[in-house]
Amino acid sequence: MTPDFVLRRLERIHERGLHRDPPIVETADGVRGRVRGRDVRLFCSNDYLGLRTDPRVTAAAGAAAERYGAGSGSSRLIAGSLPVHAELEEALADWLGVGGVLVVPSGYQANLALLGALPERGDRIVSDRLNHASIIDGCRLSRAEVKRVAHGDVDAVRAAVQPGSFVIGEGLYSMDGDRGPVRGWASAGGWLLVDEAHSVGIFGPAGRGVCAEEGVEPLARVGTFGKAFGGHGAFIATDAGTRDLLVNTGRTHIFTTGLPPAAAGAALAALAVVRSDEGEDLRGRLAALARRLRQGLRGLGLEPGGDEDAPIVPVVLGDEARAMAASSRLLEAGFYATAIRPPTVAAGTCRIRFTLSARHGAADVDALVDALGKALDEPG
Repeated sequence: MTPDFVLRRLERIHERGLHRDPPIVETADGVRGRVRGRDVRLFCSNDYLGLRTDPRVTAAAGAAAERYGAGSGSSRLIAGSLPVHAELEEALADWLGVGGVLVVPSGYQANLALLGALPERGDRIVSDRLNHASIIDGCRLSRAEVKRVAHGDVDAVRAAVQPGSFVIGEGLYSMDGDRGPVRGWASAGGWLLVDEAHSVGIFGPAGRGVCAEEGVEPLARVGTFGKAFGGHGAFIATDAGTRDLLVNTGRTHIFTTGLPPAAAGAALAALAVVRSDEGEDLRGRLAALARRLRQGLRGLGLEPGGDEDAPIVPVVLGDEARAMAASSRLLEAGFYATAIRPPTVAAGTCRIRFTLSARHGAADVDALVDALGKALDEPG
C-alpha cells in the first residue's frame, strides 16, 4: 500500500504538469528506434559521437567483463583497483597531459567527491547559477560558504572571489548548449574546477574539452564516459597530489563499489577513437550538423540557444503545456525529443532540448526541422 504522503506528493507533481514516465526506448544504433510502438528518429541522447553501439567499444566491454568479471567486488579502497582501472587512468592522464586521474562510477559522484574533499568549512565556493544538480549538491556537502553568481558573469565571479576561493562552472551547459567562460573564470583568481561532462570528447584539440580549447589548466576537471564516450562512468583529472587527497577523502569514491570492468574497457576503446583522426572527423561532422539544425530552426522564426557548433540545441517554448504538446506531436511524427521542465530548468523556460549525434545525417536534421514547424503550427 502506497503511503498517503507519497500519493499527495505525486498528486501535486501531476497538478503542476511535471510528472514524468520515461518510455522504453528500443534502439540498435542510437539514432533510430521504437518508442511507445512508433518507429522514430532519436534526438534526445548524449551519445554525441555515436560510440554507444560502436562494435569496437562493445567488444572491449565484453572482453573486460570476460577477463575481470561483471563487477569490481567492492570499493577500490577495500578490494583494490583492477588492472583495467589503472590502464584507463594512465591513458586519460596521457591524453589530458595531467599528473593524475581518478576514475569513478558516475559524473554525479565525481562532483560530490571533488566538492566534498577540496573546499572546507570557512572556504568560499563561487558557483555559476546554471551549474548541474550534482555541483549544487556537492556545494551543500562541502560545508563551505557558497556564493552563486549569474550565469556566465565573469565580473560577478571576480567580485565574489576571495583568497583561497574555489570557482566552479561547466565546460558546456547541458540545458543551454553554451560554453562556460573558462578563460575568464581562470583569470578571476581562486582554484578553478570545471565540469567537462558534455564538452570532453567534442571540443578542443584531440577532443580534450573546452579547457584545452581555451588553453586553461584548472585545478581539476570532471569528465564522463556517458556522453561522447558512449558508455558509463566518469573521471576527475588533476595533479598527482590532489588525486591522492581525493582517493583518501572523496566520500563517493571511498564508499562505493568501483567502476565495473566492462565500463572501463569500453571507455578505453572509446578514448582510442576520440583522440584519433577518426575522432576529429566525427567532431567535424557533429559541428556541421549542429550548425545546420540551428540554421533550420531560425528559418522557422525560432531562436535556438547555445553555441553554433554545440550538439545541444534548446528551443525555449515557455510553459509546461506548450513544451509537452510539442514533444507529443513530434513523437507522433516519428521524432523523439523530450520536453525539459522544472526543476531541471527555471519556470517559464520549458523547452525541447534536441541533442545530435555524429550518426545523424543532414536528411535527419532537415526532417526534424520540418516536423517541428508543423508541430508548432498546430493549435492548442
